[in-house]
Amino acid sequence: MGKTNIKYGLERKIAQALGELEAAQKEIAQIQAGLKRMISLREKVREQQALIAAAETILKLDDASWSGGHIKPARKGSWSSPFPAGDLGMTALAVLREASDWLRAREIAERMLKKIGHDTDDKDTLDRTANSVTTYLKKYEDELVESRRDYPKEWRVIRKGVD
Repeated sequence: MGKTNIKYGLERKIAQALGELEAAQKEIAQIQAGLKRMISLREKVREQQALIAAAETILKLDDASWSGGHIKPARKGSWSSPFPAGDLGMTALAVLREASDWLRAREIAERMLKKIGHDTDDKDTLDRTANSVTTYLKKYEDELVESRRDYPKEWRVIRKGVD
C-alpha cells in the first residue's frame, strides 16, 4: 500500500516542525552563550572603567589642567593601515618601479607614506607599514619582485630581459 496524501502531508509537516525545533534550540543555545559572554564583558567594562579612572587621577595629580579629550581609543594588537585595502601592495610595487633600484622595505614604506602625505616621523605607522610591505613582497618573491641580502633584504621589481 502506498502513502496516502494525508500521511505524506503529515510527515512533511513533522519534518518542517523538526527543522523549526532544531533551529529554535540552536538559537536558544547561542543566546545563552551570549548571555554568559555578556556577564564577563560587563565585568571587563567595570575593570577598564576603574583602570581609566585611576590613570586619569594620577595624571591630574601631576597636572590639574590635564584632560584626556585628545586620546583616541586604540585596541591592543590592532592597527589601521593608512592605505585602503588592496592599495598597500600596489603602492609598494609602484614605488619600486619608480625607484628602478634596490630598496629596503623601510625605504619603500617611507616613500609610500610621503606619497599619500602621511607623517613619516610616525614610527609606529612606519614600522607597521614596513612590516606589511615585507610580508607582501615575500608573497610575490620570484614572481613580481626579487631580493638580495639576508637582513635587511633589498627588493626590486623583476624586469623581463634586464639584469
